[in-house]
Amino acid sequence: MGFIKTTFALIGLAAGSYAGVSSAMAASLTKTARVRTEETPESVGLDFQDVSFTSRGGDARLSGWIIRTQPPNQTTSTNAPATTRGSSWVIMVHGDNTSRSDAKTGTLSIARELSGRGFGIMMFDMRGRGDSLTTMSSSGFFERLDLQGASDYLVSKGADRSRIGVLGFSLGGAVALMAGSNPNNFGAVVADSSFADFSLVVRNSMIGMKRPLRLGLPGMEFMARSIYGIDIKEISPARAITRSDTPVLIIHGENDNVVPVEHARLLGRAIGASFDQIESGEESVWIVPGAGHTGSFRTEPAAYIERLVKFYEAHLGAPHRI
Repeated sequence: MGFIKTTFALIGLAAGSYAGVSSAMAASLTKTARVRTEETPESVGLDFQDVSFTSRGGDARLSGWIIRTQPPNQTTSTNAPATTRGSSWVIMVHGDNTSRSDAKTGTLSIARELSGRGFGIMMFDMRGRGDSLTTMSSSGFFERLDLQGASDYLVSKGADRSRIGVLGFSLGGAVALMAGSNPNNFGAVVADSSFADFSLVVRNSMIGMKRPLRLGLPGMEFMARSIYGIDIKEISPARAITRSDTPVLIIHGENDNVVPVEHARLLGRAIGASFDQIESGEESVWIVPGAGHTGSFRTEPAAYIERLVKFYEAHLGAPHRI
């Protein structure tokens, strides 16, 4: 009897430890470093308007900017209402542990270049980041609703949904691919440095860990779903885009040591690109030599903007000044 009691006690202890580790791993999905927005579009010479909107479903209040192109020699008050009707738009989505004014990626510089080509720009902070009020993040699962809320905001101001494109970086790229898998959401999606599947990211992060910790993944998935409503298996841009007809462009740095370039190849195959197309940089996948994580614009600024403009003009229509 004593042996049986001891055995059950050890099983209970092991189960409790496993549940504790799994819960802690699941909780880590909901926390991110809040980096406040430090610079505004004014720092790169752009006129902008502060906006506030809710995610689709209304569970998160989000902060953003609308950047309007202007005719030459015309100035516009930053408090003037945004006009979106008849325009081509690009919504920019930042990565994790940063904000819409991500200096490392150069988001404001990219916004200036696209605005100069006639595109309206919307930039916003995803939940739990920057100046957005909601505290809990979800590694992309609920952030999809944030991006869809941004699109809904533009449509409510008169924008044509088919003329709204997305440019996402890192986690923002994954969010863009998942939110854009419904063809009724966006006209075109560009993902820079996106992962292909979050489960793969988690598994790779566990390489070198002791076996008990690696065995925590199924428990983590269960706890994330049960406690926070996050289905880790659904955080899969590669799976999402196989179900989508939305035009997609994948950009990735060859030297990315955060999200390995193999993720870009997986995404390329998911959208039907051949091996030769992926490696040659044709059409739907561009692997940038010498670039690190979200570093493609800094590495090849002119080529980067030309790729974006060509892609957006092909699928959103030629922009004109707002």
